[in-house]
Amino acid sequence: MKSKDDRDVKVFGGGIRTVEIPNLMELQRNAYSQFLQQGVHWTDRDNIGLESILREIFPIESYDGTISLTYLGYDLGRPRYTVDECRQLKLTHGAPFKIRLRMEKEGESIEEEVFLGELPMMIGGGEFIVNGSERVIVSQLHRSPGVDFSEEIHSGDIRLHSCRIIPERGSWVEFNVTKKGALTVRIDQSGKFPATMLLRAMDERFGTSTAILELFYDVETVRVGSLKSIDKLTGDEEDEVRSGRVTAEDILDAETGEILLQTGDVFTETFLNSYFSEEMIAKRGGKKSFKVLPEQFDDLILKTLKEDASIDYEDALIKIYQRLRPGNPPQAAKARELFFDKFYNPNKYRLGKVGRFRINRKFELDISESEQTIQPEDILESIDYIFKLRNREGKLDDIDHLGNRRVRTIEELAGEEMRKGFLKLKRTVQER
Repeated sequence: MKSKDDRDVKVFGGGIRTVEIPNLMELQRNAYSQFLQQGVHWTDRDNIGLESILREIFPIESYDGTISLTYLGYDLGRPRYTVDECRQLKLTHGAPFKIRLRMEKEGESIEEEVFLGELPMMIGGGEFIVNGSERVIVSQLHRSPGVDFSEEIHSGDIRLHSCRIIPERGSWVEFNVTKKGALTVRIDQSGKFPATMLLRAMDERFGTSTAILELFYDVETVRVGSLKSIDKLTGDEEDEVRSGRVTAEDILDAETGEILLQTGDVFTETFLNSYFSEEMIAKRGGKKSFKVLPEQFDDLILKTLKEDASIDYEDALIKIYQRLRPGNPPQAAKARELFFDKFYNPNKYRLGKVGRFRINRKFELDISESEQTIQPEDILESIDYIFKLRNREGKLDDIDHLGNRRVRTIEELAGEEMRKGFLKLKRTVQER
């Protein structure tokens, strides 16, 4: 008699079976095996899974800095009871979990193994024995980290676009175009504030309004010589300032330093007649160049700058700090530390390999996969893509599409719980 696997199978359907049924249990087994790296010597383990969590938590230092604990490696022993014995005795099937630590105190160094408990071990079918019963960890389908774009259609066929940068761990960043045509940003559940404020805080290079305008617009530099008549300003020559153009820089009084026109203001006939009078030209003493925006442009960033109360890098950090920590006295050092922890500390913010891959693919970037914190380029490209959507050039994302979702395996799920436990352990050790 033929066995089940050797029997002939007749297919009556019109299609041809081209994909074999995969071994679904293999996914669980491989993920947990990669998480533990069991069988690999503690000096040879890769920085993944449980090993990466322990390296992230350690070293632990006392609050006064006199004692420190450094992590060296971990060992998994042989389970004390067999699978059958655990079933009969209502026990959990696990292996002794020990970590090697080095304690340094007042110049002395002591290395020792510390027993932390028993780590549940997976048996052949991808299940665990917990208190004598078989238990499994179900993989979860969730929204992939990365960047997603969407739009809402309001009355009058007004399309308002939004963008979410979703990390694997850390704060969500959400951009929204308002009905007034400005771009706002929200960090987690904080209040909305102008997106240009976040740009200023991301990098000192973007501290000025002129620098921000130059990121998104083709700013022109217009030179004006010594002029005797305002009529020369209203001609059709391309290199002359004309009424109605928008300045891309602050225009100051040469003597007093007073701001005559702020960045984003429009050149008016009144200003031109005053600024290029015989008296003013004599004070300026010769040539003068201006940075102006092109005649036709999307005013999204310009309107956002009008609502932005920050003036430079430090000011933006402090104003964001006030929104994220309302009630706390604003201090530049504290604001810088909070912003760093929010976006640049890999222990608190992490896009993950999937998140970095999706952002690189969306914007055709070449940022290394190992760079898993948010970068200024990510913010710039996200805003630039909103410009494309407003011009009907970009492509919206369907958050319900399975291409924008991923499976969280036991490796990630167990890792998150282990990380929470070790963070509690770290606080307890520091307090004692």
